[in-house]
Amino acid sequence: MLSRSLGHRAPLLWLALPYMAGLAAARAGAPLSILAGLTLAVIGLAVAGTAAGRLPAVWALGLCGALLFAATAHYQLHRARLPDWQSLPPREAQLTLRVDRIFAPTVPGRVTGLATVSATESHLHDLRGQRLYFALRLQSGEAAPLRSAEIAVLGVLTLLPENPPEDSFDTYLADAGMNFRLTRGQVLATVRPASAYYRFCAQMEVRFKHILGLGIADRHPALAGLLRAMMLGETNELSEDQHTLFMQSGTMHLLRWSLLPLFFLSDDSHSKLC
Repeated sequence: MLSRSLGHRAPLLWLALPYMAGLAAARAGAPLSILAGLTLAVIGLAVAGTAAGRLPAVWALGLCGALLFAATAHYQLHRARLPDWQSLPPREAQLTLRVDRIFAPTVPGRVTGLATVSATESHLHDLRGQRLYFALRLQSGEAAPLRSAEIAVLGVLTLLPENPPEDSFDTYLADAGMNFRLTRGQVLATVRPASAYYRFCAQMEVRFKHILGLGIADRHPALAGLLRAMMLGETNELSEDQHTLFMQSGTMHLLRWSLLPLFFLSDDSHSKLC
């Protein structure tokens, strides 16, 4: 049997480990700017290129250093923090948001999701292009916005911590490139309606939910919820007991790859696949 060195078995370790270390260092608050990180990464690549084939130790050090510093720069660029907002308290703000994702509703009359700031008042111009989490109250009879729609909203804008606690929702938002929360918001106007594709998806979602509940929704709501979860990926339709069983068996992720969302993606199902 041929004997192989560790380098032959796992060459990607040269790339993965230093890159992961750079991301961890940046997330822990390493004081390195984007420009400094990119500069050091280029220097590391130059050192690795010069030493390639002649000085293995120097090549490895240069390559690992380049990936580490590139990762720190990537994290800083991904987060796109605004230094001027670090010391500012929460404030009321009127923004125009392009909806990127809508979460499954948990409270009637309330909608939550992720969006990108597309327009602001003049004194908030530095927020344009920022991604944020929003929570909006809907008026009686008001429909929730669909993905790709642009809406004018008014709410309380709060800066997320730079290094949120582990295993918190803020950590999920930070890892997704979010820096702000907009809470206690309300929709002022629809600037641009959702695209025809996402309107069609919303109509198909309603139709499929109705079809999957025919004959059983009234008498067996738990079974109807299970069918909708399995076919549409709508895990919020599961009862508490069903949710626990799928989690304990390790099969919850299978519901997120249901058949119908591949063809008719709702806002929330599309986000699960992406």
